[in-house]
Formats: sequence, C-alpha cells, structure tokens
Amino acid sequence: MIAERVTPFRFSTDDVRPCDRTAVWREVLGRVHLHLDVEQVGDGPLHATVESHRWASASLYFSDTTPVRASRTREFVQDGDGDFRLLRADGAGYHYVSNGVDHVVDDGCSALLFNGVVGSVRYLGSCRVTAIRLRRADLANAIRGLDDRAIRQIEPGSRALRLLAGYVDLLRLQGPAADPLMAGQVASHLTDLVALALGATGDSAEVARGRGLRAARLSAIKADIVANLAGPDLAIAAVAARHGVTPRYVGMLFESEGSSFTDFVLEQRLYRAHRMIADPRHADRMISAIAFASGFGDLSYFNRTFRRRFGMTPSEVRARARN
Repeated sequence: MIAERVTPFRFSTDDVRPCDRTAVWREVLGRVHLHLDVEQVGDGPLHATVESHRWASASLYFSDTTPVRASRTREFVQDGDGDFRLLRADGAGYHYVSNGVDHVVDDGCSALLFNGVVGSVRYLGSCRVTAIRLRRADLANAIRGLDDRAIRQIEPGSRALRLLAGYVDLLRLQGPAADPLMAGQVASHLTDLVALALGATGDSAEVARGRGLRAARLSAIKADIVANLAGPDLAIAAVAARHGVTPRYVGMLFESEGSSFTDFVLEQRLYRAHRMIADPRHADRMISAIAFASGFGDLSYFNRTFRRRFGMTPSEVRARARN
C-alpha cells in the first residue's frame, strides 16, 4: 500500500514582490516558520528557496540561498527547543559562533548544532543547505553520555554519512507521509545514521547498525533499481556489486520487509508502465513501447501481470484515462 503523502512546505523569494521580499523572508520564513532571526549578508540581491519535510519527531530542510546569517537569539532560545540540527552547506562553508565557540565548517562538511544555545550560522557564499532536525531525547537514546555541546564537527567521508546523504535524498524525493508508523521509522533511521556518523559505540552502535544502516542501504538499493528499471537484464548480482554487498545480503534486506528483490522490481516496473499509460502526454505512444521502456521484454507476460496487479488491461487503463 502507498501511504498518503503530505505536501512539503515550500517558499521562494521569487514569489514575493521585490519591495516586500526581505520583510516577508525575515518575518514569515525566519521568525514564524524556522524560529530564527535571519538577515542578509552583503549588498547583492537576496535569493532564497526553502523546502521543508516534517514528521512528528524529525524534519528535513533544504535551501538554495545567497549569503545570509541565521541566528538562535535569546528570544528564540526561550521557546524550549532543545533539538539538534545536522547542518551541511554545499558550495560554500559556514561560520558558526556561540558562547565561547568560533568555528568554520568547510564546504560540503557537516556539523551537529544544538538549538538550545544562543548561536548564529553565517553562510560564506551562495550555497545549497541541507539540515536534519532530530529530537534530543531520541539522539540521547542512541548516544551514551550525549551532552548539549553547541557544535560537534563530524568526520567527513564516513560510510554512515554517505548512506545518510543518500537516504535523505530518497526521503526528499518521496516526500513525507501521513502514516504514523512510517514517520516513526523515518525518525529512527535518521537518528541511527546520525549517531553512527558521530561515533556511537557499544550496544547503541549495534542497534543503529542493525536498523539505520540496513534501512539506508535498502533505500539506496531501491533507488538504484528505480533508476535502472528500463534495463531488461536488471539483476540482483549487478545491483549488489554496485553497493559493495553480496546478492544474498540484498535478498535478506528485502526479506526483512516481507518482499523479495524480484517482487520489488516487478512492482516498480508495473507502476511505471501504469503511470505512463494513464498519462495524456504518452497517449500517442504504443503500449508495447511503454512496456519495453518499463523493462519488460515479454509482452504476454507484461499484459498478464499488469491485469493481475491492477484489475484492468493496459488498454482499459488508457481508455479510462481518456474519459
């Protein structure tokens, strides 16, 4: 079943009149939505796009922005927000300043920031920002002895960090869902991967490796499959080799969800074919061509599995879409 999707929050300064752009950006986006005091750095024109995906206990934030400063002032710290933010900027680094802390995080590197202290982030140039918000209680359960340090630099290039980046990209593509079970799993997986990137040890690391890393690997493998559906020779051995694991391990990942590699590939190919057949933009395209473009090499097999999955033939789906 496909969970009901929740529309992400999106904002762009391009959608605001130039004379109102700075005021709306500061008051509505900064103060109301982000609980930050935001201000432009430099004299160039302001440009910022923001996309936010929220779950009950975690959220993702993406932004393309010109140089700005975002601050948790004393006023905002009083809101009781004790969450952590894993912050990365691509294209330019950022300068973090807090009580007794003065730290520069390089382009493409990540650091964990604590919302419960007065501090500011100044982006050193135009950049793409990715932030993961996690609840303090969840992270404390995953990392023994977690303290409320203002900033923690994360060692770049770790496997957990790479898997985290891939998992976040997939979550952004799929968007948040209203299903509370799915939301809880997303928060747990993000927490596990951040904990491993921070160097969690002992039992907590074992739990995180068994849960967060497994989920991230499975998500990366699923994204790989979806990107290569058109190849009729899509094979588990080739996918496993690309991800540095064994075919048996890939099979175990799908078995943990009560599925299989073959079932997932078939389901995704059928969904792609269904979307294209029902899409008016492909109305002049032959159904056989759509089947081949979706990775099916046998038209009889395609028609049979399509009808079994959707309860209609491809031609019936197209006719209904036209009507």
